Amino acid sequence: MLKLKKINVQFVYEGISDKRDFETGALFPGGRVLVDIDGVSLYDCVPTDNPDLYVVNLDVSDKDYLQGKGSEAFIDLIAE
Repeated sequence: MLKLKKINVQFVYEGISDKRDFETGALFPGGRVLVDIDGVSLYDCVPTDNPDLYVVNLDVSDKDYLQGKGSEAFIDLIAE
């Protein structure tokens, strides 16, 4: 069974991030994080010095790997 780590996620957009504003996410192998902000999304992320904090830099990559794929893609993702 796939075991995911629960982490805090900080987003960067237009060079700005609020150091006090975090979302909860689930870290997938390969450096992607699953978050629920107005729907479930899967983004590339990078670690920080804090092992429980990862950054999603939307200025570098804003690709949501689940966008437009529907619930079946989500089920396939977690059922691997």
